[in-house]
Amino acid sequence: MTPVIRPAIKEDVEMLAEVVLLASRSHIETGIFDLTIETNDRDRLAAIRAILTTEQPSWCHYQNFMIAEVDGRPAAALSGYAAYDESLLPMEQALLKGFRAIDMSKEQISEGFQRSLIFLKCSSDDEADCWIIEWVACLAEFRRRGLIRALLPEMIERGRESGHSLTQIGIFIGNISAERAYEDAGFVLEYEKTDPEFEATTGSPGFARLLRRD
Repeated sequence: MTPVIRPAIKEDVEMLAEVVLLASRSHIETGIFDLTIETNDRDRLAAIRAILTTEQPSWCHYQNFMIAEVDGRPAAALSGYAAYDESLLPMEQALLKGFRAIDMSKEQISEGFQRSLIFLKCSSDDEADCWIIEWVACLAEFRRRGLIRALLPEMIERGRESGHSLTQIGIFIGNISAERAYEDAGFVLEYEKTDPEFEATTGSPGFARLLRRD
């Protein structure tokens, strides 16, 4: 059955929180929310829901997402937004709203941010004037149905309609299935950035950046 592709709405937030948590871990076990929130997935999902619904949209707001539905059920999703969009709530402030939503103490918040700095070892500035696709994931029961492959051109087109001819995707190195799907969608590996401490912490050597030029 052909999936229905549509923009996300606020009622999708519970499902989108699952997508964000899955995407943050990719094919490994330790993602950004595992490092910043050490308690359990219930708290992580609650914090993500708060981030998805901030009054001022951020890089991780539900309005950025598109969803693939199967038999009327949200099954997969991804987000897209413009790099260096000054109208977006800064990442640190969005994360802070999520941490406060689950009553993390100032000490816990500080320690969580400190642990997250490991990601800076393998990150780099986004490409100028590009459309960024992030938080790409499919719920487990709907995998192997081509849903991400169906979503990608729709999100690329959203970026193109907003004036972006360059699209960027970042992945954990080693996520071979994702890399192949993106290459099939016209993305080309630009570079990889690795760090031994990052690998010891997350289980992945680092990040890879893929670009598509239209």
